[in-house]
Amino acid sequence: MRKQTKIFLLLINIVLVLFLFSQELYAKALHFIAYGDTRRDIKTREKPQIKHNAIARVIREKNPDFILFSGDMIYYDEFERFLEVIINNYAGSKIVTVHPHLNLPHQGGGIQGDNEHSPPLVGGVRGGGELLYKTIPLYPVIGNHELIFGEKVNAIIKDLLKKPEIVNKSKEQTSSQFGLLNDLEALKRKLYQEIEGIAEAQLKMRSRRVLCEEICGKLDPAYISYLTEVLCKTKDGQSWYSFVKETDGLKIKFIALNSSLPDDEEQFQWFLDELKQFSGPKIIFEHYPPYSIGFHGCLDLMDDKSKASRFRDRYVKIFNDTANNVVLVISGHEHNYQRICKTDNTGSILLPVYIVSGGGGADLTGQVECDISQIPLDGFLCLGLITAYQFMDVIADTDGKDNLTLTCKVLGLRCDLTKGLPDDDAFERQFVKDRLELIDDFTLNWQK
Repeated sequence: MRKQTKIFLLLINIVLVLFLFSQELYAKALHFIAYGDTRRDIKTREKPQIKHNAIARVIREKNPDFILFSGDMIYYDEFERFLEVIINNYAGSKIVTVHPHLNLPHQGGGIQGDNEHSPPLVGGVRGGGELLYKTIPLYPVIGNHELIFGEKVNAIIKDLLKKPEIVNKSKEQTSSQFGLLNDLEALKRKLYQEIEGIAEAQLKMRSRRVLCEEICGKLDPAYISYLTEVLCKTKDGQSWYSFVKETDGLKIKFIALNSSLPDDEEQFQWFLDELKQFSGPKIIFEHYPPYSIGFHGCLDLMDDKSKASRFRDRYVKIFNDTANNVVLVISGHEHNYQRICKTDNTGSILLPVYIVSGGGGADLTGQVECDISQIPLDGFLCLGLITAYQFMDVIADTDGKDNLTLTCKVLGLRCDLTKGLPDDDAFERQFVKDRLELIDDFTLNWQK
């Protein structure tokens, strides 16, 4: 009997060692997700972000270490709609099991993961099985829709909201609908002009307020401490930041830029300093795509005066300089998916690679009719525009401190714009973990 007990205890110890070893191996790889553009449109902005919530539920099940968010959280000022989704999915609603014999250090009343780069666990230890709530840090950047504000803008939006009601009121008014639609377009043009006319100094102040008051100020301080540290404790007025993550001893710098401030000298000089201070691989995320063949590629990137063009002209020369070790540039703004890159003679992907991932819940868009050969792409090639609600799932790993491998999968739901987009109810049924399509799949390699 004593011999059987010893064998049983030995087996238990072996299982425990294997479990701990597997946890150590898992911890070596860094797992993150990137997506953006979750806003609703002008008519439905006050409704819950149901599509975004469905996408966030799937992301939560993927259990990433953190999330990069490429902007356009909301339309206009409905921040609480966005925060509802974040609180429901990322700020402590994921239940995980922790082995009772794991000796994890405490931090801030909760529990921290197995190294300093692991997401925090909150809820404390409960005896026996120890079910804990795992938080998933979200790192956002500013999009253009967070920056719609001002008395004139408010008045125009109110007028816009009245017009569709008049158009849809009665079939007897069909003869006047053409004129009303023209009025709508005129109001939209006026709205865009007012938004473009907001002074950069005001945009800078608003950007800071959005990130530090609307986001950090309204989420649980215990959850948002990671972002407060790298952003809101920095110099006043700053709406850009960086942080470093590690995968098996190799450090990666993530740089968040505010592309709505293309001419801001403070941000630009800060960015140059960030590059000098860190010689390893870098991943950049911001809102306006420097390259795109979509709607905004045709309109904004062919207009030298647009913010998107000015941002591209100032920053991509630095992104594309291989001495700066930029591996990946992630943007949103276009409500679709695009991978834009160069390849060598063997077909191998060259760095950096540009990703447009704007399928987080906003109505999808395709390609506007224009001559895409006229869009400045600097020799880069778009491998295809895919209209899909999607997110990018990335595993960063290394076989040594001098090599980085990014295994990238884009998962989502393709939509045919000619057949219309799914409504909220249909979307919730369709966008579930086991039914997602593999939209794109590629691997990037960086060597020191």
